[in-house]
Amino acid sequence: MQIDGLAAIVTGGASGLGGATAEMLAAKGARVAIFDLNEELGTQKAKAIGGSFHKVNVTDEDEVTKAIEEAGKARILVNCAGIGPPAKVIDRDGNPLPLAKFAAIVNVNLIGTFNVLSKFAARIQAEDPVGEERGVIINTASVAAYEGQIGQAAYAASKGGIVGMTIPIARE
Repeated sequence: MQIDGLAAIVTGGASGLGGATAEMLAAKGARVAIFDLNEELGTQKAKAIGGSFHKVNVTDEDEVTKAIEEAGKARILVNCAGIGPPAKVIDRDGNPLPLAKFAAIVNVNLIGTFNVLSKFAARIQAEDPVGEERGVIINTASVAAYEGQIGQAAYAASKGGIVGMTIPIARE
């Protein structure tokens, strides 16, 4: 895919893997829209790469829809937003992991990825192709999807879900 001159969205683009992805896309000529909750880092990163920052909670349908519209006719989506605080199923005192903590990780990493990709896909499917493509969606997972470590049950489940949904969605 030709990147130069295209608009791109990177979730979690304020730092880490998302930040490096935003930098790489900008260096290849893309106009990058960073979707992140960290306004300070996101604004700094966007300024550094000549992009735009959009404060977005990837689990909020309305925020995602609005930010995709504001990002312009993006043809590239890279889903990097994610959280991964360690949390054992049973803590040192024998207490179970609260379901809300497990669900929060799955909600951001898996549900948030689906939320952004479904809304992005709905928008680009109506666009005219550029060459043979309308756009591209890249979902990032982790080796934890296959080999999670101690304290990574929620993180591994969320990344395994991303791996599990990506091929069926691509086939659509």
